[in-house]
Amino acid sequence: MNSQIIFLNTLFILICFIFSLTPYLTRKTENFGVSIPESLYERNDFKGMRKKYASSLLIIGIFLGGGLFVLASILNENTMIIMYTIIIFVYILLGFLIYLLFYKQMKKIKNAENWQEKRKQSVIVDMKFRQEKITYSQWWFLISAMIIIATLVITFLYYDRIPAQIPMHTGFSGNVSYEEKSIVNLLLLPGTQVLSLIMFIFINFIIKNAKQQVSVENPETSKLQNLIFRRRWSAFLIWTAALTQSLLLFSQLTLIFPSLSTYENLVIYVFTSIIIVGTLILAFTTGQGGSRVKLEKQSDTEVIDRDDDRYWKLGQFYVNRNDPAIFIEKRFGIGWTNNWAHPLSWGLVLVLIIIIMIPIILF
Repeated sequence: MNSQIIFLNTLFILICFIFSLTPYLTRKTENFGVSIPESLYERNDFKGMRKKYASSLLIIGIFLGGGLFVLASILNENTMIIMYTIIIFVYILLGFLIYLLFYKQMKKIKNAENWQEKRKQSVIVDMKFRQEKITYSQWWFLISAMIIIATLVITFLYYDRIPAQIPMHTGFSGNVSYEEKSIVNLLLLPGTQVLSLIMFIFINFIIKNAKQQVSVENPETSKLQNLIFRRRWSAFLIWTAALTQSLLLFSQLTLIFPSLSTYENLVIYVFTSIIIVGTLILAFTTGQGGSRVKLEKQSDTEVIDRDDDRYWKLGQFYVNRNDPAIFIEKRFGIGWTNNWAHPLSWGLVLVLIIIIMIPIILF
């Protein structure tokens, strides 16, 4: 079993680990996609639900990851690619089905205990929120742009020294496929750099312009946590973009200087590990909306956030025609999602699919 297979299987198990701990990263005003008073977050039955979800997904992930290790030793490369796709899909599907069980359980508890009728519901909008430093400037992405320019300049400066046959793909078995040197082939990686940079810039735009969400139980604390949340992810995004462009630059250099290909797998593993570990650290120290950022709180348990569960289909898909916001924080997980009732959301999804498909089609 080669290092690529070991790395991919390990990566799969790490991703499963992240998915399994999702309930611990969400805001304390939600539990499995259902809004709750923040003061109830630490209830024993809710804590038990989060623990059961985490252990279930972790066990399933380890089982499927072990299956991948076994299959990798007996199947060929093309079949393994299909199996990876199937197993990832199965894991996501099983995770969603388990989530639905807890979501329905939470809905029953909420309907039975009727929290929203026992407390005053309110919404807080901070009119000065947009005047704050929400994210870091898009100009920081010039670092990534300079790496892309360096990739292009080096490629054309050394074009004549590039071998007539260049490696285009390395399989799980270690076999390398080659193609004739051409401008198109050599522009594939720089093209991927450009498309990925566009996506990073767009995500930073989403972070800055996503709908404001402030807890009425702890408004000042919630606002500060949310600002910290957005700034941290914005900074992480900028440096992840630079690391990604640097990794693609190195891959391009292996085409120009074949002796560097000896270190290609090592560089890929190191850069990927840095990004994954950074994501884990940021997620667990910050939480969704900054919920894990430790700040002093002065809770008002007599008032709760306005109940908008009716707009959250299955607790995960936000559909509200009356809300002009396009982007909103996820209820279950880390990051942002779309208001699927807004027409622009579907247009953006189409553009994203096109951006993703372009390098796939070219390769």
